Amino acid sequence: MIGDQEWEEGLAARSQQAREAWRAAVKRVIRRTLVFLGVFGVVAALASPAPYIIEMPGPTFNALATMDGRDIITIEGAKTYAGEGNFDVLTVQTRGGPESLPSWIEVFWAQLSSENEVVEYSKIYPAGVTKEEQQAETTQMMLDSQRDAVAVALRNQGYKVDSVVAIDSIKKDGPSFSKLKVDDQILSVNGVEVKWYEDITNVIADSGGNAVDIKVLRGKQEKTVSIKPVLDTDGKYRVGIFVGYRYEFPINVKIDLGDVTGPSGGLMFSLSIIDLLSPGALNGGKYVAGTGTIAPDGSVGPIGGIRLKMIAAKKAGAEYFIGPMTNCDEMVGNVPAGMKARAVETIEDALDFLSDIRDGTPISPTLNCPATK
Repeated sequence: MIGDQEWEEGLAARSQQAREAWRAAVKRVIRRTLVFLGVFGVVAALASPAPYIIEMPGPTFNALATMDGRDIITIEGAKTYAGEGNFDVLTVQTRGGPESLPSWIEVFWAQLSSENEVVEYSKIYPAGVTKEEQQAETTQMMLDSQRDAVAVALRNQGYKVDSVVAIDSIKKDGPSFSKLKVDDQILSVNGVEVKWYEDITNVIADSGGNAVDIKVLRGKQEKTVSIKPVLDTDGKYRVGIFVGYRYEFPINVKIDLGDVTGPSGGLMFSLSIIDLLSPGALNGGKYVAGTGTIAPDGSVGPIGGIRLKMIAAKKAGAEYFIGPMTNCDEMVGNVPAGMKARAVETIEDALDFLSDIRDGTPISPTLNCPATK
């Protein structure tokens, strides 16, 4: 009986050991599974879409040259001259959009590079604005920029260019949608004659939200409509229209930069047209790149992504860079080594800089921004 008891006790001990071994094995499997799931979860999280847009230096285009076998700028009705050197229009590329956001790991790596900018998605694509609407707006900006650039260049060359302010597009959910039409010429707002874009915005901004009377010319008929401005997301009163200038050009100038959009090429378009209409090389045959909007009065306005555009210019081989004075805060300290830059307020400032380049006048390596004086 004692032997049987010892045998049973031994069997029980072995069974207990087996159960403990089994439990240990199960625990190891569970731990490994949890580790795997944890790693998998981290990887999945890093691979998930991030609400950001990655910006980087984009391609450059010499406005004096060709694109896909065709001239970027063509002029008919006037004597033209072959362009020399470069007047590069600069761009910024983006990674991410409504259809495909970058992953968190892509955003992480982008932040490690000085040649990238990581921007919140909502700053590029505001809530309530579709990609199609934004594309239409930036395309219209390019068209307006081209028209303004032609006007500034032709006026510089002594041509008489008449202009009016007309509606380019209307917000579908805005207060003007059912009252105004695209191509309506705006004659006055609350009795104030409209010659410039600011004539409209100033009156509306001062309206306090009260209805304004907008007088337009539609075809050959004048029409006055009352529209109540609404507060936009920036806290300013607006009536939901986008306007531009319509010109009567004495000669035909066409600019074709493919699917590039936005207004930032205006300055370089104007300089390129002036060059093509003038004997000699406006840039002295040098490699000049630049960016900036151009207004009908020749003033140069701010643009986005100027640091990245300077990098793009340097990579392309630019010796000189022209940018808006209003972007000085981003230009100071970011001009690539070996490239000389000038901040300008007007087309005349840019032409003075080009004159210095042609004449061989020493160009200061110090940027002429207020912060550097």
